[in-house]
Amino acid sequence: MYSQVNDEDEIKKPNSQAPLPVTVEDEKKESEVEIKSVADQVYEKLVAKYDMFLNEIQGLLDVNPVSIVRAYQYNGFSIIGDYNPEDKSHVFGKKHTYFIKNFSNINYNFVDSNLNVLEDGHNLKDIMSVASVYSYYHNMYDQDTFLKQCYSLFDNSYSYIPSISDIYYCSGCTFNGDIEKYTEHQITTSKIPLTHLEQATTSIEDVNELGVLKRVPDGTCIPLEGDYNDYIKKIFNGEKVSERYNYCPGHVDLNVTVVIKTIDDADGLFSVDTEYGLRGRNFTKVWHGWDADMKSKVRELAGKDWLKEYGIDTQKIEQLIPLTQEEINYFLNRLPKEISNNRVSVIKTALMSVSRIPYYYGGKAIYSGYEKNTFGKKIKSDYKGRMLKGLDCSGWINWVYQTTFNKRMIHSEGTAKLASEGQRIRREELLPGDIIVRPGIDSHVMMFLEWAEDGKMRVIHENGGVDNVSIGVFDAYYPNYRRLINS
Repeated sequence: MYSQVNDEDEIKKPNSQAPLPVTVEDEKKESEVEIKSVADQVYEKLVAKYDMFLNEIQGLLDVNPVSIVRAYQYNGFSIIGDYNPEDKSHVFGKKHTYFIKNFSNINYNFVDSNLNVLEDGHNLKDIMSVASVYSYYHNMYDQDTFLKQCYSLFDNSYSYIPSISDIYYCSGCTFNGDIEKYTEHQITTSKIPLTHLEQATTSIEDVNELGVLKRVPDGTCIPLEGDYNDYIKKIFNGEKVSERYNYCPGHVDLNVTVVIKTIDDADGLFSVDTEYGLRGRNFTKVWHGWDADMKSKVRELAGKDWLKEYGIDTQKIEQLIPLTQEEINYFLNRLPKEISNNRVSVIKTALMSVSRIPYYYGGKAIYSGYEKNTFGKKIKSDYKGRMLKGLDCSGWINWVYQTTFNKRMIHSEGTAKLASEGQRIRREELLPGDIIVRPGIDSHVMMFLEWAEDGKMRVIHENGGVDNVSIGVFDAYYPNYRRLINS
């Protein structure tokens, strides 16, 4: 359940008192302007709560799957994949150490209390309808109570249940191929280490002799010829490996079922209105709780075209969903083969942050990664009213490099100073991970991803227009192009 309403959160009242944002009998047409104004403010606040709710869920992407298994008492074997030579906690030959440490994607399923799929993914119109009918029969001028009731309904009508997908394998986490999901009952040609033999041993001699193996349709494993054998051997011999190979230790996704109570559920929105509509002390001669007549008024109101009737656009919610592993792989697979692993890592970090870090003016990160930075937490609003903790464009650039290398790589704060950071390059020399800087009043900084059509460039940036990290195509003839890493 999401956090409760802040009692200090108030509606900005119009110049004169007006009826509540939405009423059952709209008889005062002369008040239409004021009605729209108050309604829009309430709806915007509910949208903000909805965004914070989704940010809370998306924060689970940063949680180790082991923690989810323990918290919900799932089967621990469900997150044991294959040997990952890049994971220091994996002990070759000891399969019980092969835990998958990160979720690859987050998949949402929005349902009502009866487990029917909700196309819109929210109930904000239902919430305002319930509160409007209640207020109409109590005090339609009490806008603060209206807002508090809307918040109470929201807090008590949203919940979620996380679960973990089956393990699947891609054609190579080094992103030299397309993702192909499969279950344990399907045929795969993923490259799998020696330990999948029943007679698996841990000695380097056996690895040198048999190399790595692949599954075949009958379920057995056979040696796999190719460069990857040399890759494994080099790792066990303590040699440095700079090449990128097709190998996948396994992936799991975070599946989240979001349960939302609506006005049409058997155990729905009316049942959780205990602070207002169902509270005995609020009963009057005309109000006896949520009986059939009052429920029908709510449904009548919720069924109206609010944009036409009240000027409220209920379609303006945008669910910012992070890129899937397939989408990330798509971009990584397009990177020039000659660029360094460091650049690949920078771009991977940037792509994984798309739709995961809210834009917040002046926002800078203290820590690497997500968890300690508490992105998405409600804080004091910036000058444009943004209330979710996040980063601005220059703060995001710093965070990407700091997170990639787990240390502070850039010592400049702010876009103006980034214009002199690193090495100056020409536009045509841009490589993935380089930055494009526009200082001045309308300052901005973006990260180069690839060249697009007509000489334009595809970039990743913390975007104040959509209030999150996004990918876009720009001409971007900026005065400064900078290279922050030489390798």
